[in-house]
Amino acid sequence: MALADDVTNAMRVLELLAPHPEGRRVTEIAERLGVNKAIAHRLLAALADAGYVNQDPRTSSYFATHSLGALGLRQLSSSAVETWAQRSLDSLAAECKELVRLAVATNDSLKWIAKAQGANSSLRIDPVMGQDAVPHATASGKAWLATLSPDRVATVLAHASRLDVTPRSPLDRSALQAELDEVRHRGYATTIEEMDLGISAVAAAIHGAGPGREATGTISIAGPSVRMTRARMAELSPPLLAAAADISRSWPSYAYLVADEELSA
Repeated sequence: MALADDVTNAMRVLELLAPHPEGRRVTEIAERLGVNKAIAHRLLAALADAGYVNQDPRTSSYFATHSLGALGLRQLSSSAVETWAQRSLDSLAAECKELVRLAVATNDSLKWIAKAQGANSSLRIDPVMGQDAVPHATASGKAWLATLSPDRVATVLAHASRLDVTPRSPLDRSALQAELDEVRHRGYATTIEEMDLGISAVAAAIHGAGPGREATGTISIAGPSVRMTRARMAELSPPLLAAAADISRSWPSYAYLVADEELSA
């Protein structure tokens, strides 16, 4: 096999593994690539040596490591994500007159990386960017968790460094699961003073890896609870969901992944 074919297939292996945290077996990967098992195994071994793939000793399945997520996050940063997403953030912020934020997901965390401030009153919030969103205590975190499998949700929560953030946010896993079911049904997540007292928010998932896959990020609207009532958040959900869809379509990986699915259908 030529070097170019090796490189192409190695990248396709990562694309096959990225949306499947439970991993895939070498036989399945070989079938999807259209190569024999020996070639697939060699590619996986090379990626494992590079630190981007690991094998589950219990199931023998291969899965992408955190190194792949970290690489993607660095790429998004260098590609000036705030530039190609900023139009949608600014437009939504101007409409809702509140703080709008964009977060990017890695394997087990969600980080806010861009924002637009629409509030024009003295009662406004303006947090520091680059922080991780607490998964169960933020609207962004819940919108993201709702796109993950139950096992992935458990893994993310196990890695969360903060559990009881405010008196409203002690982690009740059964209650959270019921709320995530509701998020999936209505399409957006909310928090009422669960991350910061006096602050409420609504968020939607960004599906930059294609519909039905784990969210690649989230977009949220946050503001003082006196303004961000449940009724107000429901009113803001249509433009929020529209902005999420717009950013999803412009996500660097979206067009390629959708085209690849159409070709393999």
